[in-house]
Amino acid sequence: MTDFLRPHILMGSNLIHFFRVVFKLNFSMKGSAIPRLFLSFIILVLFTPFRLIEAFLYLFAKREQVKQPIFIVGHFRSGTTYVHDALNELDTVVAPRMVDCLYPYLNKYFKFMLVPILKKALPETRLMDKMKVTWDSPQEEEFALSLMTFDTSVSFLYAPKSNSKQLNSSVLLIDERAKSKWLKAHLKFARKLQSMNKGKTLVFKSPSDTSRIKELLEIYPDAKFIHIVRNPIDVIPSTLNLYKKLLPEFSLQDESQIDLDEFVFSFYEQMMSKYLRTKGELNSTQLFELKYEEFVEQPIENLEKAFQQLNIPIDVYSLKPFFASRKSFSRNKFEMEKGLKASITSRCIEVFENYNYSSDNK
Repeated sequence: MTDFLRPHILMGSNLIHFFRVVFKLNFSMKGSAIPRLFLSFIILVLFTPFRLIEAFLYLFAKREQVKQPIFIVGHFRSGTTYVHDALNELDTVVAPRMVDCLYPYLNKYFKFMLVPILKKALPETRLMDKMKVTWDSPQEEEFALSLMTFDTSVSFLYAPKSNSKQLNSSVLLIDERAKSKWLKAHLKFARKLQSMNKGKTLVFKSPSDTSRIKELLEIYPDAKFIHIVRNPIDVIPSTLNLYKKLLPEFSLQDESQIDLDEFVFSFYEQMMSKYLRTKGELNSTQLFELKYEEFVEQPIENLEKAFQQLNIPIDVYSLKPFFASRKSFSRNKFEMEKGLKASITSRCIEVFENYNYSSDNK
């Protein structure tokens, strides 16, 4: 489909949020974004009656408490998706689906209407790698939250020019007002998801949650966290590739005007620094740390250790077929740009030292 005829993810929000995003951008949209926004607005208007019906029906639904949710945390391209997908295969666990995260205002009562649309509209694989994607693939809740509040890390993809502000307010949660909005949106989304999956444990995965553990414990005091870390020498080039693929798809501003390298390094440094400060305040039944390099070699054994330490009664041996099916998956490889390795070695020193990584992998 021609780019300007492809709607934006904002079509899954509501009218108030749609215009809030437009005004936040101060109408500084790039030319190619305008027809996409217009098409998204038309779709959004057409879906509005269904959103209102869903909101009305949900008023009468029993509010479920979210008990002991599991959060998979770790920087982008560290293996969080691999762990997330694996846990979603367990019968007692459920993750937000693609349909939940693209249409958080319609996912309870109108999923039957959305699934056929997504089956036709979604690509066969993700933009940044070769992993298959379907309407019911596990997805990051951050995308759903970005359709409920502007204060999310996905907002960087919409408005990359305000990246430093978004990092402070949406990821590090320095701004109290933004923090309150984000936590409120997360709890609202989680409770609705729980009402659709009664008796199951919710498992969330958003790399930005790596620096939000203390804040998440304010609304989920019994939450469990699995942190997966990977050598920065692999993570940084892969993250740069991620944004180079995602920004043209999501950005409503001219993404060529930002210093992408600086943003990626700044994000990594500040998020990981806050995580390393926070993890010392958690006990062993709240947090389990996992190295990507060890996990891909012995996934079952490492997950078993994680659940034993976190006191979660889950049998992971049913996941053997899942991991067997992933053995042939081909991971992306990237050529190291000139000077990038030296920058990674110097700017990611905290992670190299804390996890005994070497910059000589490549």
